[in-house]
Amino acid sequence: MKKVFFLIAIVAAMLSSCKNISDATVEDIQKACDKEDWNTAKEMCEAYIKKDRSNPVVYKYLGDAYLGLKDSAFALYSYDQAIALDTMYVDAMIGSADILMNGGNASLAISRLRTQMEYIPDNAKLHNALGCAFRIDENNNEAQANFERAVLLDEHYVSARRNLAVVQIDNRDLDDAILNLEIALDENPNQADIYNYIALAYVYKDEPEEAEKLFLKSISIDNKYISAIENLAYHYEHGGDLSKAKKYYERAAELGSENAKQMLANSKFEKK
Repeated sequence: MKKVFFLIAIVAAMLSSCKNISDATVEDIQKACDKEDWNTAKEMCEAYIKKDRSNPVVYKYLGDAYLGLKDSAFALYSYDQAIALDTMYVDAMIGSADILMNGGNASLAISRLRTQMEYIPDNAKLHNALGCAFRIDENNNEAQANFERAVLLDEHYVSARRNLAVVQIDNRDLDDAILNLEIALDENPNQADIYNYIALAYVYKDEPEEAEKLFLKSISIDNKYISAIENLAYHYEHGGDLSKAKKYYERAAELGSENAKQMLANSKFEKK
């Protein structure tokens, strides 16, 4: 008898699950996305759209779900459907642009974002996205201008401020880069990538001791942050400390860095 009750419970749970998907609300879909339960989110979105094709938010969440499932083509289609329903839907615009950028089509992302910004000219997120697209397109002047505009519109926008600082480091505008990165740290002091970028700025300022301290700080926050580990190894190598350089290249290699493996193949790091 217990087995029968057990089977009934399983069937009831399955039916309850099916009912939840077919009757999912926008809030239910959002919760599934927040949990990164992409299959469930996708099924909920599709069930919702069968009954109502007029909600752009559901199409945006469907795009998120497809992106989580690594289906960029359907993600792009879903984001574009959301934009078609709401031509002011900034998050869907950015999702669409990110897919184009990551797919090697930054020029199309730039074209779309520029058109969209004619109607939404003062949105920090769109300016940051456009800056990223210009950076991929190797136009640092336009990238910097858009990152600066994003920060001007939202002084607490950490991602845009970091992106601005990275371009400034490339352009060797190092003091301004450090200032922007330090402001970003004021928003959240536990950002490994920010410490890594400040360290790079100090490398270019020819202040190796400060750079070393900041690379180590970055790694102390995230001991699997390959970029900082490799940068520190490279820093030691060019400072002539091959023992420390080897130690950090080995750590990066253990984390899967092919670049670190290639560096360790150099004869200077062979055991003696």
